[in-house]
Amino acid sequence: MRYVEVDGAESTVSIEVNGNNYVFTNESLARLIEEKDSLKTELAQVERKFKNARFDVKEFFQARYETDSDDIVCEVEDVNSLLKDIGSDELSNSWSATVSITATVTGIEAPNADAAREIIEDAFEINLTVDGDVWVDHLSVDSCYPEA
Repeated sequence: MRYVEVDGAESTVSIEVNGNNYVFTNESLARLIEEKDSLKTELAQVERKFKNARFDVKEFFQARYETDSDDIVCEVEDVNSLLKDIGSDELSNSWSATVSITATVTGIEAPNADAAREIIEDAFEINLTVDGDVWVDHLSVDSCYPEA
């Protein structure tokens, strides 16, 4: 490590680590130390959470363990409670739903109502923005009329 003055400006510290040269001002070095201390605190909190989670998981299974059996039986509600307590996602099921969509379409140029109806029916697309599949079981244009 070497101390360097930069053209009368703020003094700097220059250090080479693993072939990379780093130059710090007093302010940037103080900020680096503050960030390191903050990371140490955050790491200690994560370590505590991890140790607590390990304890919670062992206690969960220990409470359900009977020495005369090789099986541990527990309810999904209990497992979800444990998972939630340790900060994990709960077990989930797949769900299906029947959805009704009502829409108004305007500005369709066509020579007649039947042509407009066909254009609309052919152009409709339903997208799902979450994981899952969507099928359109039925699409009907209830009414088609000229705009005023």
